[in-house]
Amino acid sequence: MVSIFRRKTLHAAAALSAAALALPKAVAQSYPDKTVKIIVPYGTGTVSDWTARFFAKALNAAWGAPVVVENMTGAGGVLGTQAIAKAVPDGYTLGVLASNHSMNAALYRNLSYDPVASFSPIIHTSFNQFAFCVNASLPVSTLGEFIALAKAKPGEINFGSSGNGGSPHMAVEMLAYMAGIKLMHIPYRSNGAAVVDLVSGQVSLMSTSISALLPHIKSGRIEALSVSGDTRSPLLPEVPTAAEAGVAGYNLKNWNGIVGPANLPAAIVSKVQNQVAAILREKSTAEQFAAQGVEIEVMNSEGFGRRIQTEADYWRRVAAASGVKVE
Repeated sequence: MVSIFRRKTLHAAAALSAAALALPKAVAQSYPDKTVKIIVPYGTGTVSDWTARFFAKALNAAWGAPVVVENMTGAGGVLGTQAIAKAVPDGYTLGVLASNHSMNAALYRNLSYDPVASFSPIIHTSFNQFAFCVNASLPVSTLGEFIALAKAKPGEINFGSSGNGGSPHMAVEMLAYMAGIKLMHIPYRSNGAAVVDLVSGQVSLMSTSISALLPHIKSGRIEALSVSGDTRSPLLPEVPTAAEAGVAGYNLKNWNGIVGPANLPAAIVSKVQNQVAAILREKSTAEQFAAQGVEIEVMNSEGFGRRIQTEADYWRRVAAASGVKVE
């Protein structure tokens, strides 16, 4: 009798285990069966916004399910990032994050989320460089000349950015720290507004994505002094890197990647990761990314998670050394 009961118990346990193993697979097979939302914690016109809209269109075509983008700006990306972290981990709320996600861990004292533990990294997709540009009326034509002018006028030369704590802001703060100069920061509510004031001469310097600045560089209304990465950009092959221009060791690339909230089922992480990786392998994708000055760089969820952690640690050291913080 005991033996029969034990056999029935074992059979039931085995059936439950099989059902538990089959559940994630079934969820992944049916996913998505309703609208997927991609939150972008940054404004329209940014590379992250462009990236999210590119993947929304491509994933919609691949899955046959609606994929929409919602820009949720504020506090240097913190508000939108917080919304991703607090979402239900069912795969129907994803996010596109950029480098300033790691920066914010160093800049904000009381974040309601952990930059690593509160998220499920899915796939690192790409990176882009920034250009350091000045209004054409400023009497400089090289980064070295700009640094010399800034040293002669400490705290008098201003620069604009898309907001406190964003990657464009921190790119200039990092440059100022490494070059030993002091600049006055003017934060704007959007990247586009800052670019408009750079072109009109209301601000003297700005650093943001090359694609956002390129039309104005070509028009001659602003001048590119350097790019932010460790190699020259195909979009601006004649413009030196900051290191080439005299700021030894400077290297900043703005990455982008797709995440979900913590505890996202592994089967859904895998499905999204594999689909996005397939999209990134297409020739047309490479062409569209290149036109935006964006370079494809794929990392799986584990590698992406390590990058977020490594860069968060790095920016904590930079913030401590430079004294930069956002209240």
